[in-house]
Amino acid sequence: MEFPDLGKRCTAPACNLYDFLPYTCIYCKHIFCQEHFKLQDHHCPSLNDPNMDIRVPTCPICEKPVSVPRGQDPNIRMNEHIQNNCADLKPKNDNTCRKKGCTTKMLVPMQCPDCKRSFCVKHRLPVDHLCKGKQIDEKPVKQTNNTSRAEMERQRKDRIEQRKQEIHRLQLKAKQGNITDNEQLQLAKLLSLQGDKHGKCIVC
Repeated sequence: MEFPDLGKRCTAPACNLYDFLPYTCIYCKHIFCQEHFKLQDHHCPSLNDPNMDIRVPTCPICEKPVSVPRGQDPNIRMNEHIQNNCADLKPKNDNTCRKKGCTTKMLVPMQCPDCKRSFCVKHRLPVDHLCKGKQIDEKPVKQTNNTSRAEMERQRKDRIEQRKQEIHRLQLKAKQGNITDNEQLQLAKLLSLQGDKHGKCIVC
């Protein structure tokens, strides 16, 4: 099976070797195989440049300057930088959750309003991904949670009490025999919400 787009040919004279891992010279921009990637091996024109030793090559991926110790081949140093230190090696369209340790792929990423990073549904809240965009004060959060729980519990009890009062009122009307069809339906609904399992007739 052939891979026509994989690898390139060495541009050194009399070589023309097809290399699957070619090097690009950062000075002359030509492509070379492993035997000719060094400046001396492909007789790079930059060898005659007196300012060559003080040049700082720029990484083509992250566009940051890469320092090269004097005497070291800049191609080797650039490859080391790309393999180890380059910031943009990850694909830009990576839809993986940014929470450390989470590998969930997101169909619809959810962006945190504080740190502006994308997270899955499980880690979308700042407290879930330990957001560092804004310092989260744990005590007020806990206090707010406790307050909201107490308020919800109070509202739930109020609804139950109102439901009981309405059931009692409708049952009295049913016993008196002046309950309408709509009120009978309403009473049946309220009893089902209450979980009445006695199976008694709501009219008699």
